[in-house]
Amino acid sequence: MHIMSALAFRVWCVEDRCLMSQSTSPRPGHSLAERSRKPVSRIFALAWIGAALFTVPLGFLTGWHLALVPAGILLLILAALGRIWCLLYIAGRKNRVLCVDGPYSLSRNPLYFFSFLGVLGFSLSIQNLLLGAVAALFFVAYYHLVIAGEETRLAGMFGADFEDYCARVPRFLPACRPPTRPPQIMVDPRPFERGLTEVFVFLLSIVAAGVLTYFHATGAWHTFALPF
Repeated sequence: MHIMSALAFRVWCVEDRCLMSQSTSPRPGHSLAERSRKPVSRIFALAWIGAALFTVPLGFLTGWHLALVPAGILLLILAALGRIWCLLYIAGRKNRVLCVDGPYSLSRNPLYFFSFLGVLGFSLSIQNLLLGAVAALFFVAYYHLVIAGEETRLAGMFGADFEDYCARVPRFLPACRPPTRPPQIMVDPRPFERGLTEVFVFLLSIVAAGVLTYFHATGAWHTFALPF
């Protein structure tokens, strides 16, 4: 049974064009930025949400600010759909294989890219460009360190295969070309379903943005005006 399972896993990776690590040396450890990614992101998110609760931009609900709302909702939907697309290829395989198809044929970090779209989308949905700029700066600065640590670890795991992948695929912004697709994909349901909870957060953000806009419009509590 174990032999058949191992054989099936190898066939699965070949068909999905995922590359298994061939290194027999101990895997490189996670960097400090990687280990602290979730707690740091949660702390920043709490501070950011607190700022969003008590600030509104000048021109709130007037003029071009109103046009930001549908644009933000669109970005949140794209973020949710994009993360589902990524989960089809990476759920259950992260740190085990090097996936190079689907969204990973366009960007080496598509999950982070779609999360970035979601952050910008929520900022636009509440018409708060200044907070959106703050979130974007944090994301670019901190996740640059996270990605650098991940790439160092992946280079140690996959060697020349990862170097070749880096030479072909951009680090963050997706390439403008059709994605490559394997003949078939086998999905591990447990990590895929866990990943869907994060997708749900982006969809819930659409509702949260509408509720927050309503309370700000009705003056439910005192808010401070931001320049934009």
